[in-house]
Amino acid sequence: MSKFNSYAQKVDRIAKAAFEDYRKAEADYKKAQEEFSKYPAILTGSVGAEYYAKKARAEANFLQAKEDMKAAKRAFESHKNEIAALRKELAAELDDHYAADPAALDNNTLELLKSGILSSSEYAKLMNEAQNAGNHTMARMIAKYANDAADQISNKYGDRDQRARELRAVSYEARSSSDGSEYLEAFDSMADVYNRCVNNPGMIDHWGEFTAETVENF
Repeated sequence: MSKFNSYAQKVDRIAKAAFEDYRKAEADYKKAQEEFSKYPAILTGSVGAEYYAKKARAEANFLQAKEDMKAAKRAFESHKNEIAALRKELAAELDDHYAADPAALDNNTLELLKSGILSSSEYAKLMNEAQNAGNHTMARMIAKYANDAADQISNKYGDRDQRARELRAVSYEARSSSDGSEYLEAFDSMADVYNRCVNNPGMIDHWGEFTAETVENF
């Protein structure tokens, strides 16, 4: 669980509240529809004024429930915008958190990177140390030099060279964990599940199945 977990929890709360409102409107609509169906327009035999009064009330309730259902569908859809706005907030916070910081530069490590003497395992060791220290700036620097080294080896020995593959793996690891992109990907997966629930309300009951692990590990 990271410092950004609150964003996943907010999406979860938004979704669950939206589901509850939608389900209530849906249940009210079905109940009103069922009640109205008890009073057909044409009957054999005579009926009293009480029947028509009940029919009128049932019809009015059904029409109101129909309008409420339309409003519930619009509200269900509108929460997409709320989630999109939340994503912008997350992206801005990630940009700030992972921004390059000159004060985080380790000059001794930089000299080693510039020297060109490092093996792929040494690049991996430096990357691991930078990530464990939460030094995203150095992780990005190490990734850049690892990728450059991989290019040099590939140009000379081909892309299938084991050293080039190992160096690119180091570079890729930094890209996926030193700019916050994994959080946006996780957020987008939750947003996608919500959108699918809007398009197919039958998926509402599966929300937790698809998102609980993401919320927990965000």
